[in-house]
Amino acid sequence: MFVRKVFLVFWGLLLVSCAKNEASREVWLDDEQSGPIYLQVDGVAHADAGKLAIIQHGLASHLGHSVVQTAKKAFLDNGYVVITFDSRNSLGKSGGNIKDVRLASFERDLAEVVDWVSRQDFYSEPFALVGHSLGGASVLQYTAENPSRVGKLIPVTPVVSGQKWEAACLSEMHDFCENWKKNGFYRYQTEDIPYQVVETAKAYDALKLADKIKADVLLVTAEDDFVIPPRDVEDLYDALSFPKHLVTVPQSGHNFETEENQQDLYRSIAAFLQSAD
Repeated sequence: MFVRKVFLVFWGLLLVSCAKNEASREVWLDDEQSGPIYLQVDGVAHADAGKLAIIQHGLASHLGHSVVQTAKKAFLDNGYVVITFDSRNSLGKSGGNIKDVRLASFERDLAEVVDWVSRQDFYSEPFALVGHSLGGASVLQYTAENPSRVGKLIPVTPVVSGQKWEAACLSEMHDFCENWKKNGFYRYQTEDIPYQVVETAKAYDALKLADKIKADVLLVTAEDDFVIPPRDVEDLYDALSFPKHLVTVPQSGHNFETEENQQDLYRSIAAFLQSAD
């Protein structure tokens, strides 16, 4: 009996040790009402450094998106614990239906992930937040509402306001946007993306939140972005207080599709982290 107990204790300690040193963990946050959230934890071996980053993807996307993975690598290479997750009502593993996607649902998911992370032994504060596109709006809103919790903020081609989002769509992709608005959805891969996500985002305006944001901010825009034009991100930069930084990735679209685009994004984030730490 004693030998068996010793074995079980040893095995338990071994599992804990392995868990602490593994490269990545997968976690499911259960919610019977809204559905589960799937997340990944990387860099737990860095926990003693007290540096944490949480990254949120954009509309109709998932944690495997190139922007999320590029940002994750930059943070891991600079000694951070990194949380990435699939927002609900998107194309990842989390629950929900894409017809229900809204900025508000992104915000709820981010808050739920932060709540879970805050109860983990690797939690540290203030932490870094990164968000791409609609996720960029989400992290801007969260930072304005929780200024003491966020030390570094990186919105990547973020939705600056619902009004600007619609105006850019109608200006830069007129026929597409008119059809999206008229039909109420557009087909992406196998899913219908609702225009309501734009309509309901009109209540959001990061320019009105700018004075509440106290984090060190790196704004990233893309030279050839027709979804969120650089001029909109530049307006947000002008509205923010210091410290603030603006990077325009050359010859890149909204999603940083090419390897060169991703390398430029990686270098921009890494340089920001190294200068701020």
